Amino acid sequence: MHIGVDISLMRIAQAGVLTYHRSLLNHLVRVGRDCHFTLVDVLPLNPGRSMPPLAALSAPNVRVVRCPGIRRGYLSALPAFRDGPAHAIAAQIDHALDPVWARLSIVEMGLELRAATRFVEVFHATDQLPYAPPGAATVLTFHDLTTRRFPEMHVAENAALHAAKERFARDCADRIIAVSEATRRDIVSELGIPPERISVVYEAADVRFRPHTPDETRPILARYNLAHGEYVLSVGTLEPRKNYIRLIEAYAALRAQYAADERRLPPLIIAGGYGWKYEAILAAPEQTGVAGLVRFLGRVPDDDLPALIASARLFVYPSLYEGFGLPPLEALASGTPVVVANTSSLPEVVGDAGLYCDPYNVNDIARQIAALLENEDLALRLRRAGVERAKQFSWERAARETLAVYAQARAERCARRRWRFIGSIRTAMMR
Repeated sequence: MHIGVDISLMRIAQAGVLTYHRSLLNHLVRVGRDCHFTLVDVLPLNPGRSMPPLAALSAPNVRVVRCPGIRRGYLSALPAFRDGPAHAIAAQIDHALDPVWARLSIVEMGLELRAATRFVEVFHATDQLPYAPPGAATVLTFHDLTTRRFPEMHVAENAALHAAKERFARDCADRIIAVSEATRRDIVSELGIPPERISVVYEAADVRFRPHTPDETRPILARYNLAHGEYVLSVGTLEPRKNYIRLIEAYAALRAQYAADERRLPPLIIAGGYGWKYEAILAAPEQTGVAGLVRFLGRVPDDDLPALIASARLFVYPSLYEGFGLPPLEALASGTPVVVANTSSLPEVVGDAGLYCDPYNVNDIARQIAALLENEDLALRLRRAGVERAKQFSWERAARETLAVYAQARAERCARRRWRFIGSIRTAMMR
């Protein structure tokens, strides 16, 4: 089977989406040794952005095709037109040619994509490149429907990107991959796509996420001025959906509860890059009186994250909505007890290996955190249960199930083509 995959998105993807594409691709090319992969990188989509390290690029059954697009020239940049009145006139000409160059770029990109995917039988499209090569079956992954479920928590650019993806899913995709049953239900209810077109393929924690000893983590923790087992951790992009403001308010409630001996309350560490509408999150510790107890680390390097998660006293994730919920699974695999919201896909991921809170109830968030801080036997039981729970998920299994979706999409498209051919013959004979 000849499979095409868009990798352009990896130049801008963050957090769980980046982990999904990188981990899945690396395992796909290894599990699908008998398949040929064409990885398409459309450079004009993300100018100036670098491609993260990807082992799959050097696999023997992989061909990487980079579509460079059209390199535009500017009259105003030529030496003869850089100064004086001539520069102003040249700049006006450049501006007038903008629509022409834009149309040419789109045409050229389409030609390059068509050439790159000419022999592809199945194409795995992405959010950024919802493309269906002529004659190929198309597969699309949905990580969540957060822009539909919580539109007020997103900027217009996000909403427009996801709206285009949803239209493509309805009109063009042969098969859809959902990363959880909860996401599958959302796709059916929100987009009206028949459930039989959707396959659930779970994500997994990388093997780097495992229990660590204090000696293993000490050098990394020293860079953040942290000590093993002496902080509460939350990991995720700073955006409203992650519910950080209520988490910080819960910490303010805990501070009042531990007022007699504040040393018993570990600091709250939040690790995640800046997303959107994050200003109120950054201001929350000062406004709630816990500025000394809450620290924002920003985006943590991938190599540091396993040690940071494994060393936490507990991991808390009160997100309002998740398509899957990879950080809690990484915490489970690391032997770190977790508190998660009782919403969306999180119960699917955590099972009976964690504690649940109502993400809209600040006191309940605080209560579940306190339960793990105060009950060492409960924390120990959940540490053990978490490691066992995480073993139920693997990227090798995800790769095998994804290959099965590709094969199904190809078979269904071939069947439709065959029936159309038979139908055309019957029509011709009736004439």
